[in-house]
Amino acid sequence: MNLLQHPSLNGWPLFYLVAALTFAVIGAGLVITGISSPEATVSLIRLSVQLASPWIFLAFVARPLVQLNPGSFSKWLLRNRRYLGLSFAAGFAWQAVFIAVLLALYPDYYWQQLHNTADLVLRMLSYLLLLALTITSFYPVRRAMRPASWRALHLVGTWYFWAAIWVSYAGVLLSGDTRIIAIVYVIAGLIVLTVRLAAYLKNRSMPEMKVS
Repeated sequence: MNLLQHPSLNGWPLFYLVAALTFAVIGAGLVITGISSPEATVSLIRLSVQLASPWIFLAFVARPLVQLNPGSFSKWLLRNRRYLGLSFAAGFAWQAVFIAVLLALYPDYYWQQLHNTADLVLRMLSYLLLLALTITSFYPVRRAMRPASWRALHLVGTWYFWAAIWVSYAGVLLSGDTRIIAIVYVIAGLIVLTVRLAAYLKNRSMPEMKVS
């Protein structure tokens, strides 16, 4: 059996595995870093984003990769795209938890060092979009929606979170902070964007090829 066909790496077991690993790393971060200072809490916010980011990149590129190269890995990605998206949501939810902790314990630091009211409003809207994507990932809700509306929501949501993650790490690099994790995610984000654009161009050229 191909490893990617193993039951533990598909469907809900895959989600549970990713969520458990995320929880374990977050738990280790709490033990090592804690929330005894605002800086420590911010480091946990960053850790939660680092843990969530790969899953939105993989969900973003799943279908385009199948269109370009329908191999076992790309088909595994597409088959599990829903659970990759839910894994991103579960990981990203930890960011909300630690932002709430920062607001509760160190409100002055949050408002003076991190964000203003406009930033907080934008962040809340992002969480509402993520909640909408999560709820509509469940089949009873999806079946109740018009297919076009569901596709539009998930298309916008996937692009939005890809862009939000990529811009965040690109901003880190532009600020002069050359941490390896930022470099990795900026490059990974560009790679999946390139794959997606290549698939789009291929699909556009196919009708022309048939005509000729």
